[in-house]
Amino acid sequence: MNTMNNKDHINILYTNIGRGHPFYLDGITEALIKKQSIRLIGNKVDIFELSKGVSLFAWKSARWMYRMGSSPGLISWLYKKIRTGRSYTGNSRLEYYLGRDIKKHYKNYSNPLLVAHPLLVGILKGKNDLIYQHGELVAPEESLAAGAVYILVPTDQVAEKFIMIGYSKSRVIVTGLCIEPAIEKISHDAFQVRASRLLNNTQLTGAFFSSGAEPVKHIQLLSLAAASAVKAGGKVIIFAKKGGRLESRAKIVLSKSSIKFQSISSTDSIQHDIPEALIVNFQSRREENIMTAQLFPLFDYFAAPAHERSNWAVGLGLPQFIVNPHIGPYAPLNNEFLMKTGVSVEIDLNIDANLFGTMLESHQKSGKLFDMSQKGWNQYNINGFSTIADFLINKYK
Repeated sequence: MNTMNNKDHINILYTNIGRGHPFYLDGITEALIKKQSIRLIGNKVDIFELSKGVSLFAWKSARWMYRMGSSPGLISWLYKKIRTGRSYTGNSRLEYYLGRDIKKHYKNYSNPLLVAHPLLVGILKGKNDLIYQHGELVAPEESLAAGAVYILVPTDQVAEKFIMIGYSKSRVIVTGLCIEPAIEKISHDAFQVRASRLLNNTQLTGAFFSSGAEPVKHIQLLSLAAASAVKAGGKVIIFAKKGGRLESRAKIVLSKSSIKFQSISSTDSIQHDIPEALIVNFQSRREENIMTAQLFPLFDYFAAPAHERSNWAVGLGLPQFIVNPHIGPYAPLNNEFLMKTGVSVEIDLNIDANLFGTMLESHQKSGKLFDMSQKGWNQYNINGFSTIADFLINKYK
């Protein structure tokens, strides 16, 4: 951990629960590296490094609830009850325990502090130069946290949500969509090649993702849909956490369908002449991101929950097939946004997943897949990470 506390060095505080929030902060760091301004970053700290005793127990409990809350049962009910309609003000007993050691650590810091979770805004509200990056396409009530000095948002529509709760327009910075820099760089060429494949009725390749919590229903639908796509003549790439639920279930379903598959990890070389079913194992977000970028030019569509990589569908012209149910406050709003934009189709039941290959073939022949791709291309700026890096450089360097 870097301990420098120079006046204008920016500190970064990670929640490291779930994928989204660390993803955005990592993307900002990568963009600063590309601009040769990484020295602007001072401390990069995970909340688990700062918290002790009851605070550490509270954070570990929150992480456990995240992982378990996506499965059926009492824990799921409690998790949804806690999150639904929550407004983070820093005043609740739970937020007190979660924030106790965080507040103590940053009490005497005058540096700018960058976070990507509304809970941390509630805990640290009023801190000098607290910067909140909200990278999502939608803004449910729980994300609208007051108390930051600057808000970084992807679109004008999201900006309006924060302005309505009291932020001045000058403090809400519209950045464009935050697409992984390595993917943003190749997005134009990938789109052109993808459009040709979609129009010429050639073999399609789909990418399949779960969320970090790997809900049982999601992985069942993803596995069945992947097998169906292969049986209809396509290829699939399944990104699965090593030793996780998706890896296990996908292997079972593919084997039962007599589909040969190959598994690779970050230490293996990636061939673009992939087998009909490829399982990509990863042990960290960094490994997943690297392998995703390497294989991205092959993607013709992707299947995932509504809250996973939805900015790909509206920013990169990559049709999304959304697996249900919608878990958490973001997913229903994301689904509504994507469906209204015309870039997605839902996979609701096992029978839908079993018929996925037939549906995919039909949508390709009718031109619907190409239309979905067109509606999600060139609609928004997709250089959000670069825009944020420029803002931070101009403001603090």
